Amino acid sequence: MEASDLTRRMGDFYLVASEVLRDVPEITDQQVKHWILNPFLVSLGWDPHDKKQVYLDFPLKAEGIKADYALLDSGGQARLLIDVRKPKSPDADGESVGKLAKGANAPLVLVTNGQEFALWFVNGTEPSTPLFILGLKELAENAEALLGLTVEYRLSDTGVSQLRRSAIRQAVLQILEENSEKTFDAMVGWVQSQVSPGSLDETTDHAIREATMMWLNEEHHTLPAFAPVGDAKKHHELRATTAKDWEAFPRGPPGTFQYRFDTTKTLDIRQGPKEVKESLRLQGLRTPTSTSFGGFYYALRQRAGLPAGSKS
Repeated sequence: MEASDLTRRMGDFYLVASEVLRDVPEITDQQVKHWILNPFLVSLGWDPHDKKQVYLDFPLKAEGIKADYALLDSGGQARLLIDVRKPKSPDADGESVGKLAKGANAPLVLVTNGQEFALWFVNGTEPSTPLFILGLKELAENAEALLGLTVEYRLSDTGVSQLRRSAIRQAVLQILEENSEKTFDAMVGWVQSQVSPGSLDETTDHAIREATMMWLNEEHHTLPAFAPVGDAKKHHELRATTAKDWEAFPRGPPGTFQYRFDTTKTLDIRQGPKEVKESLRLQGLRTPTSTSFGGFYYALRQRAGLPAGSKS
């Protein structure tokens, strides 16, 4: 499954799930399972009714304790446990997540109340760390972070590595946007303290280097030889924006939007992604990270009723 396809699937899932939450204000954890989590798994390619893929009420090592769901690899081993909580229940903590994962020797735990999705990575004696914590609205804008969860990977070591690599890349891109002078060693230290504790393994090393290269490719135009002409701003001067900052342009055709905070700024989302991204830049704006533009672009096209492709 490609990231663009998963973005579309997550966008469709969001529409369904948000309608459920709107129509059922006092939703129970059982309703979250049937009306939100099951469609979420289907969007990732899993079949909740296939016992070779999804095991409900999975028994853990501690007697009488079960996980709501376990996703199984191709060998039938539990690789991801899902803990469904009531919408107003407290957030999970690393200690409780670690105990849950160790009850099945699973490296991943997903905790959700139907409105927020937190994926945790558990590795031996190291502290459990969240790979991502995404609200329902944010799933489609962060499809890349979910790719390792799709059924194609079946949560193999490659899939888990994909999830970790994506999370580390996002963290490094964020720290570079906040401080582009960070050295490689400083980024390693920060990532290990926040995202990937323990020794510097191959996945962490590659993810940091990939993110750095993505940043450099995005930032090359800030160098004197690539400096923007006229009044165009450099990348570090651009203001971050998300799809929720844009509303349909009242006097324009479907597919045109205006910026909520400055109505002189407009976008024609009927154009291709390259043209839209350049239009953002010329107006002093950018998406929060270089990898989130695809979700931004798709979300606005979906809102305008345009096809998922780059051109209508």
